[in-house]
Amino acid sequence: MMLRPFFLSDYEAVVDMYYDFTREVFTERKIGYKYFFYKTVQEWIKKGNDIVLVTTDDGEIVGFSMAFYDDFGGLTEPFYNGEIAYVKPEYRKSKAAYLLYNNVVEVAKERNLLIVANGRVENGIDKMIKKHYKATPMFINFERKPNG
Repeated sequence: MMLRPFFLSDYEAVVDMYYDFTREVFTERKIGYKYFFYKTVQEWIKKGNDIVLVTTDDGEIVGFSMAFYDDFGGLTEPFYNGEIAYVKPEYRKSKAAYLLYNNVVEVAKERNLLIVANGRVENGIDKMIKKHYKATPMFINFERKPNG
């Protein structure tokens, strides 16, 4: 496994993985048309967000991360937000997720920024982050249906 930068020719692959990511995270919600995923990834590119791919040694794209500089519009000190990291299910037992998260950490260090990383408890990312990085869990999201 290795990391490489995002190229415009990777656009379709990132859109597909982002769509799959969203369907996995929001299993009980109706997911919007794929058109909106194309638009969102296009916005990431226009804003200059950092998109990094993880590939197999023969070049197959198996995951991506998207991170960006943020300060909540001046409300907090600047930080580097590792907002999304996705690895295709068949590669989740590899080191792909670690490589993506580690890259976010290294970029934050290079820029001398605090880091924020998101991870789902259900898939063990929280354990990986605790094991490899000195990070403090901050928020847990709760969701319920309107009539639930």
